[in-house]
Amino acid sequence: MPNIEQLVKSQFAKVFTVADWPLFKKMAEANLLEAATLLKADMPIESSLKLVARNSRKRLLIGIGIELLLKAIYLKQGYAINRSPKDSQLKFPFLANDVKDIQLVEDKTVMLNELIEKLTIVVVPLQNRTSTLKGLRIAKVFRNKEGHGVTSSHEFDPTNYTDIASSLVDLYRDAFGEKLSVQFSLSKNERAVWRISPNE
Repeated sequence: MPNIEQLVKSQFAKVFTVADWPLFKKMAEANLLEAATLLKADMPIESSLKLVARNSRKRLLIGIGIELLLKAIYLKQGYAINRSPKDSQLKFPFLANDVKDIQLVEDKTVMLNELIEKLTIVVVPLQNRTSTLKGLRIAKVFRNKEGHGVTSSHEFDPTNYTDIASSLVDLYRDAFGEKLSVQFSLSKNERAVWRISPNE
C-alpha cells in the first residue's frame, strides 16, 4: 500500500520528453519575471517584514526559475531529466534516445546541482563559461537557503543579482538564440526589466 507521499507524487509522475521543453521554459520565465518585478507592496504581510518577505520570495523564485530553465535546456537538446534506476548503467547526462528498454523513474528528476555541473556537456559552447556557471551557483544557494531557513537580515551583495542576470543573458543567447534583457528590481528607484527578443 503506497504511503501519502507516494500517492501525491504519483499525481505528477511523468517521463519528460523533448516535447516538454517549451512548457518548462514558459514556467521558468513566469517565475523569473515575477522575481524581477516583485515589489514590497506585493507582499501581504505587516510593513516591518515587507522587505524581508519580498527579498526572500525573489530569491526563491530565481532559484526555481533557474532550475526549470536548465531542465528546458536539457530537454531541448534531447537529454533525459528523469533519473535512471539505481541499478542502471545510464549515468546523467544521457540522451533520451539512449534509454531504450530502461524504465526511467517517473517521479524523480535530476537535482539542480547536477544540472549545473553537467551543463557544459549539453550546451556547447558556453561563450562565457565561468560567469554563466557563477550566476547559476548563486541561484542554487538562493533556492536552497530560502527553502530551508529564514533570516531577518543578511549581508546584502547586489552583485549576486547582477551575476545571476548575466548568467541568464548568457543562457538565452547560447541555448535559445534569444536576447534577454533583465534587471531584478531591488532598490526603491531601480526599474525591473524582463524582455526577450530574437538574437540579431
